[in-house]
Order: sequence, then structure tokens, then C-alpha cells
Amino acid sequence: MGRSSISKRLARLSELLGRQFQQNAGISSSSSGGPKSSLQARAQQNLERLLGSQQTRGNAALAQAVKTKQEASATYQIPAVKTDLYGAISAITETSKVEEGIYKNIDGHRFEDGRYKAFIEEISGFIPKERQYSDPVRTFAYGTDASFYRLNPKLVVKVHNEQDIKRILPIAKKHGVPVTFRAAGTSLSGQAITDSVLLKLSHTGKNFRNFKVHGDGSMVTVEPGLIAGEVNRILAAHQKKNKLPIQYKIGPDPSSIDSCMIGGIVANNSSGMCCGVSQNTYHTLKDMRIVLVDGTVLDTADPDSCAAFMKSHKRLVDGVVDLARRVQSDKELTALIRRKFAIKCTTGYSINALVDFPVDNPIEIIKHLMIGSEGTFGFVSQATYNTVPEWPMKASAFIVFPDVRAACKGASVLRNETAVDAVELFDRASLRECEADEDMVKLVPDIKGADPMAAALLIECRGQDEAALQERIDEVHRALIAAGLPFGAKASCPQKIDYYPFHHDAKNCKKFWDVRKGLIPIVGAAREAGTSMLIEDVACPVDKLADMMIDLIDMFQRYGYHDASCFGHALEGNLHLVFSQGFRNKEEVQRFSDMMEEMCYIVATKHSGSLKGEHGTGRNVAPFVEMEWGSKAYKLMWELKELFDPEYVLNPGVVLNKDPDIHVKWLKPSPAASPIVNRCIECGFCESNCPSKDLTLTPRQRITVFREMHRLGELSSPSAAEAARLKEMKTAYAYDGADTCAADGMCQEKCPVKINTGDLIKHIRSEEMKDAKSASASAKWLADNFGLINSGVPKFLNLVNMMHSVVGAAPLRAISSWLNSASGHMVPVWNPYLPKGAAPLKVPAPPAPS
Repeated sequence: MGRSSISKRLARLSELLGRQFQQNAGISSSSSGGPKSSLQARAQQNLERLLGSQQTRGNAALAQAVKTKQEASATYQIPAVKTDLYGAISAITETSKVEEGIYKNIDGHRFEDGRYKAFIEEISGFIPKERQYSDPVRTFAYGTDASFYRLNPKLVVKVHNEQDIKRILPIAKKHGVPVTFRAAGTSLSGQAITDSVLLKLSHTGKNFRNFKVHGDGSMVTVEPGLIAGEVNRILAAHQKKNKLPIQYKIGPDPSSIDSCMIGGIVANNSSGMCCGVSQNTYHTLKDMRIVLVDGTVLDTADPDSCAAFMKSHKRLVDGVVDLARRVQSDKELTALIRRKFAIKCTTGYSINALVDFPVDNPIEIIKHLMIGSEGTFGFVSQATYNTVPEWPMKASAFIVFPDVRAACKGASVLRNETAVDAVELFDRASLRECEADEDMVKLVPDIKGADPMAAALLIECRGQDEAALQERIDEVHRALIAAGLPFGAKASCPQKIDYYPFHHDAKNCKKFWDVRKGLIPIVGAAREAGTSMLIEDVACPVDKLADMMIDLIDMFQRYGYHDASCFGHALEGNLHLVFSQGFRNKEEVQRFSDMMEEMCYIVATKHSGSLKGEHGTGRNVAPFVEMEWGSKAYKLMWELKELFDPEYVLNPGVVLNKDPDIHVKWLKPSPAASPIVNRCIECGFCESNCPSKDLTLTPRQRITVFREMHRLGELSSPSAAEAARLKEMKTAYAYDGADTCAADGMCQEKCPVKINTGDLIKHIRSEEMKDAKSASASAKWLADNFGLINSGVPKFLNLVNMMHSVVGAAPLRAISSWLNSASGHMVPVWNPYLPKGAAPLKVPAPPAPS
């Protein structure tokens, strides 16, 4: 994305700001002439601020062009949207033209031209067909992740080990077949989907699930298919079994910790509520095994492997060293990188690796560049973490402030002056949900009727013992009191800090944190049927957090997102923006597009923040990476991609994408299909509890396929391809979706919106029984005449045996196969092991009377 793309992006934003101010003032967007209103002047000021910022990033030449564009008042509008065969909605833009049958390595343009056939033939030499899926149910189900984007893979391959990856990648490179790696599929930014080949390492039994706990637990080696929460339970069991003084855990603690896998945590550099920056994967990873696109394996813990790699991959090593040397000699760029990564940042690549390590240690640089690269540089088949202590003593307090600024200042004070372990920020919309919880109101009575801009901090302190814990609590109290902050949910009714005590009781602490974890599903469950739940993830320096939060709340109100909540990890200036959004028509896509443009301006330009704090870039903000980082750093990222993957085989289009509109393409619909499952947000939390996850489908996958079949069934004039697809999906779903569901309700235990997919399957089964009236009548007749049927079976078997003797095996097998097909499998196919009819039982004579 070069200068022309930046010009378009800035022009769109200037037009957008002008439109917004005009709408607020009731001015028609078509009016012209007359002096500039104060609102128009404010739009111009906003543009000039943006231009000023962009000029400092080396784009001064664009300023006049953008101003001219704005003065022309040519409002940018999405001209139309289209829906593909799989239901994905895309804005039609100047980059949307598809030449049917012509392969291009771009989403939506990857047509079969022989390369996929050749790829499949070659991998079939070592990947059995039962681990390759190209049918419409499995590709659609396995291709779905937690993001609001949808691409349908042509092929899904279940990979079992590093050797599979090592052999597949060179074949993919040879044939020019892009591949995407998939672990748990809980990513939110569209980085784990593809319309090419999906390499799936999750739900493959015990594969990719090996681990080793080292010594006292302060180090652990894990494979990418392990769930993060499992690793912590493994470490806890190790401590308990060996009676060790300290229990350890891995540093990253995302809210999806009991569902997401190590592969995704490393690929996204995930963090969480308590780990901050200092305990994320980048800062706690010791070593890894990497499979590069040519199939080479680099084990950074093995000196021989490192030495061999330095020789065999001299081009890559020299290129990385050259980039590191260039960055370290550029003081301005080095300062930018250090400032950006002082807060949470997963926008673009981890180019802090180019400044954090000396140029004479390229292996360390490469190791850390892999973290957060979202599967675009290589595959991490093993990771060794330096773990962190899990202190046993904990206490939590829920402190309410009359306004956002006071709460954010409190967070800044705690970050700068204390060693507090975790601080979560709640906005007024979040507190409204707390008000509905009786237990929360008992613990924090004054949240009822809080002021319109009230906010709260959920604070957790930890200690190795009671004394250490109390020292942390006292430190928090002293810092907040010394800052002179107002306490209380209502400015008219101030409280003392003692009104919000630290709770040591585990039950009360759990209530606080359960409420925090429940904020996302609350929005998800309450959203309008047919809309999706979106989670944006932004960050800024903590001293700018209040201003950014106020701007974002205002933005959501102006765009009509009245269910939006802003909450998050206050110590890191990290906010999660949760809201519902439909993608059902052009107007809804336009609103989302406009909101994204302004949100990126507010976060990246106005407040010097991160467009993605911890969820990864994906496709969602790939068009805005240059806006956040500037041209120089952006160019470096493209150079890194060229070094690691010059043929663009590994997850192309993710992190970096030349299409400035990719964020409004391939949008995943959420069609209303059944009241039982309409609330599903497709997060995937249910999957680890499902008994059939390794066999067929998981609850999330059952729901998403059911939704798609319902969507296809509701089409008024389906195409031939859509009709054929629906028929094939229904046939496959009978076994994959319905027959193999245990319907035991275990999925509901982990579902954040408490959906029992078993209820859906039971409903489907009951509807099928209603429709199968003839089958039910036949079954009743058989039951009523069981004696007659039973007496005829031996005669039938003897008749079949006689026919075998007369006509032979081959004709009998052919005749029975035809009857089996014609009867809908009611008549079995003959086989040589079919028995003869049993002789009648001789009923013994009754005993003689005594």
C-alpha cells in the first residue's frame, strides 16, 4: 500500500468527518455554497491534525492532494455489495473485479488451474485420504473461526505432527498453493481463514499435544495443539505431585485461556488481563522449533541446528541482520518502535525484535520475529516458555469513580507508582450490566443509578504470603488517595476509598472476575437476531486512555451503536470495544466501513495508539498498518515477508495486504436460523468439551453449518450451484452433524451464552421423525406383527442361500446391491458370511404332573 493508497485513505477520512459533522448539525450532505459552518471548520481542523501527523511520517507530499480531494466534496460510498456461494458479503470496489478461472494469489481469485490437483496427488503419498476433506460440510465447518470474516477452503488437511508440516510445505511452495495453519480457531481478526488449503492441527486426538515440564516448573516445553489452560493445569499438577514451594503458570492469560491453543497464542502474541506486556509470549518465550516454507526445521535450543541454519539460509540470515542494522542506526525509527511496544501492540510484525537484540545474534532476532507473525513466516511446532509464579494469596477490589477521567487517571497512577497485578476498566455500559446482577449490587451497592459517565476499576493484588499481599494492597490505597481522586458512582454522593474494600474471600473475588469475563457474552446474547458480535481491540499510552475512551464512546453513539461497551486492561491502556453489527445490506456494510475509518483515525493518529493490542492484525486492520506505523516501518515489514516467504505461500493477505478495502470483504453473516442457537457468537469455547470433536464436528461447527443450510434453504431463487450444495450438505450433515452428536449438554458448560447444541440436534431429530410418517407407520406395523416377521426370517435366509447355490456369488451380490440402492438401504447387500436360516426351536414338553 503506497502513497496513492494513503491518499485514498486520508481522503475517505476527511469526507467521512465532514459527513458526520453535517449529519449532527442537520445539514444535507448535498448542500453546497455559503460560508463554512463551525462544524465544517471542525472537520477541516480534524483533517489538518491528521495531515500534520502524516507529514511527520514522510507523507508531506500528500497534503495538498488530500485537501483538494476534500474540497471537491466527493463523498466516498461503497457502490454495492455482493454475496458469494458461501454467504460471505463483500463491498464491491475497484479491486473487486474477478477474472473467472484465472488464478491470482488474492482472496476470491484462487481458482483451480491444475495446481490443487497436483498438490493433492503429491501429499496423498503420505497423508491418507481420510485426513483430507473437500466436501461442503467439513470445509465450511472447519473453515469457520471466531472472527467475522469467512473464506471457504478448497481443502482441509488434518496434520498430525511436525513431519507432516515439513513434507507439505515444500510441496505447497512447489505448486504455488497457499496454506493457512489452524489451531483452536478462536482468533478474532480473520487471520485463520483461507480459500486455499487449511492445515488443521486441532481435534486430531493426541497429536500436537506433547509436553515436558522442566525441573521445578519454571520452564515448560509444549506443542501447539495444547490448550493454554491445560498447560497451567499440568504445571499445577507438577507442583502438587512434587510438593514444590512455588506453583508456576505460562505468562499469557487471554480470556479464551480454556479454549485457545498454544499455536494461536504464539502466532498472535496473545496476552490477557493480568500478563500485560512483560509476560506475553515475546518476553517469556525461551526457545522454539520452526518449520520454514522450504521444510527446513530450526530448533533454536539446539546449537547444531542453529549453526546449520546459519549456513543453509544465509540469504535469510543476512537479510534479517541487514534490516536490524538499518533500524538500529535510525534513531527516529528505533524510538518509534520502542514507544509503540511499550504498550500492547500486535499491529503488523514484531519489529521490536530488530532493536531488542544485537545484530550478531540473528537466531534470537528470527525467533522473536516469528512471535505474532500469524503464520505468515513459518510454523511453530514447539515452544519452550519461561513460566511465571502463580502466587497463592489474592485479593480483589471493585472501585467506582464518577467519571471516566478519574478512573483512567487512577489506572495511570497504579501503573506508575505501584506493583499492582491487574487492573480492569469498566465503562458505564459495562456497569449497567453489573447493575442487573444482584450479587454485584450487594458487593458494590452504589453502582445502582451511577452517573452517565461513571467508570470502575477492578483491581487485583497478589502475594507469596499474607504479608506480601497486604503490602501490595496498602500500596494501592496510598497511591490512589495521594492522587486526590474522587470516589463514588455519583459525583453528588462521594465515597471514601474504604467503601470499596479488597475482598480476600475467593467467592467474592470470583464474582468480580466472572462479571468481567461475562461482559462480552452479555452483548453477544442480547444482540438482534441476524447480527454479529464484533470485538475491536485497541490500545494507547495510559495517560491518553481517558481521551481515547471518551472519543470512542462518542463515535459509537454517533454511528448508532447503542449496545457498544468499552472495557479492558487499564494498566496497558488496552480497550476492548464490543458491539453488534449486521452485514445484511450495503447500508450496514457502509456504516461499518465508516466507523472503522474513524476508529483507526482516533486510535492510531489522534492518540498514537495500537489498532490491535493483543488480537493480531489479521485481515481486519491490515489496510491500516501503514496508517499506524508510517511508511518507513511499513516498508520494513514487507521486506521481512519477502525474506521469509518470497512466494507468498504462507497465509497471504494476513498482516499485510495491498487491498485497501479487504476489511470490508468476505464478511461473515449471522443468519437467524433457530431461536435455540441464534445467540451463538461462534467463539469456539464449546469445542474442547465435545465428545465428537475428533470424529466429526464440534458444537460451533454444527451450528454454523446448520445456519448455512438454513440460509441456502431460504433463498427465493437459488442458483444451480447453491441448490446442489444444499442437497450435498443435508446428506452429509445427517451423519456429521446429527447422528454423531452426543446431545449431552457438555457444550453448554463452556458456552459463554449458554447454548446447548444438543437441544438443536434433538429438535432436528424430532422434526425428522414428524416428516417420516411412513417410516413410523411401517415401524408400528412391524412391532404389531413381530411374531409373523420373526417366523419368516429363517425361510428368507434359506431362500437367499439356495439362490447363492444356483446363480453364484457375483450375480447375487449385483442383484442385492441394486435392491439396496432402490430400497434406500432397507435391503442389505449380500455377503458370503450371511448365515442360513436357523432350525425351529424344539420346545421341550412340559413336566409331567406330580
